[in-house]
Amino acid sequence: MIQRPGLLGVFGVLAALCLFMLAVFSYGEFTTSIAPAEPLAIEVRNGDSLTALINRLSAERRLARPRMFRLLAIVRGDTGRIKAGEYVLDKPISPNHLLDLLVSGSTHYITLTIPEGFTLREVAARLGELHLADTQRFLHLSVDPAFIAGLQLPLKPDAANLEGFVFPETYYLQRGLREEHLLRMMVDVFRRRTGDLLGRVRPPHGLAPYEALILASIVEKETGAAEERALIAGVFHNRLQARMRLGSDPTVIYGLRDFDGNLTRIHLRTQTPYNTYTNPGLPPTPIANPGLESIRAVLQPARVDYLYFVSKGDGTHFFSKDLKAHNRAVLKFQKRPHRGTARNGRQAS
Repeated sequence: MIQRPGLLGVFGVLAALCLFMLAVFSYGEFTTSIAPAEPLAIEVRNGDSLTALINRLSAERRLARPRMFRLLAIVRGDTGRIKAGEYVLDKPISPNHLLDLLVSGSTHYITLTIPEGFTLREVAARLGELHLADTQRFLHLSVDPAFIAGLQLPLKPDAANLEGFVFPETYYLQRGLREEHLLRMMVDVFRRRTGDLLGRVRPPHGLAPYEALILASIVEKETGAAEERALIAGVFHNRLQARMRLGSDPTVIYGLRDFDGNLTRIHLRTQTPYNTYTNPGLPPTPIANPGLESIRAVLQPARVDYLYFVSKGDGTHFFSKDLKAHNRAVLKFQKRPHRGTARNGRQAS
């Protein structure tokens, strides 16, 4: 009489446990977690927890029954086993199969490295070479006002294009991703990597964050020597403050169509919005996608009196405080002095 209620209680608990496990098993095997209408990429970032991933997918309304999915992962012991990577789903997937995929880490990806200073056209060309995207579609989206507005850019909502917002990084991509997803992902990386720099720090001399990004792209294109970035940023800040034209060759080149690699005097006189020989101030947009170090250089430029610099032919530059000293440097390092710019000898007016 005393033992029977205890046994009944044990059997009741066991029966409830069996029903619970059956319900979890049925959910995991016979329901659908995600049913993409088109190929969908799920990014698991380094350090992401399963909870963070579930919350993100739930917020995006992609994951059905997120609480049940978390419960299934707990029952399976998979909460701490998911692996970073890009997972592409091209058909409906059950919760069990989705967890199997996330735990296996079996992503089939292609490595895309975007160097610092690449332009949007160069990024699009590389994507095309790797058969990861349609080049023209990628470029069309990068200037599409509706698409750009939907990205909620952190610096300038009315930016004419996405130049500067595609962050130089190594990406691990799978075939089948749409160009929209690729651009959103690259802009998201930009947002995460530069938010603390451009979002909270006010650049000197009254530059707005987007203007700082523009100037960082010019610094990126002007030098490949890490130790010179702050110096070159300092020169350009000085010229802006003195209301001198920047006179930067890379900005001129960016505004030219079908540039053949030979910059001539005619090019320097050709009027485009990006010609900083003929136009005062900064160009309207970045001229490339700068890396963090160039952005930092613009935010913390070297405090120098230089107004000019000229290439020494070895990847570095010689800096001068006045035009007379600069012209002597041009004669020394380039033999044929050009009349004009902060870089090759022209004095901006």
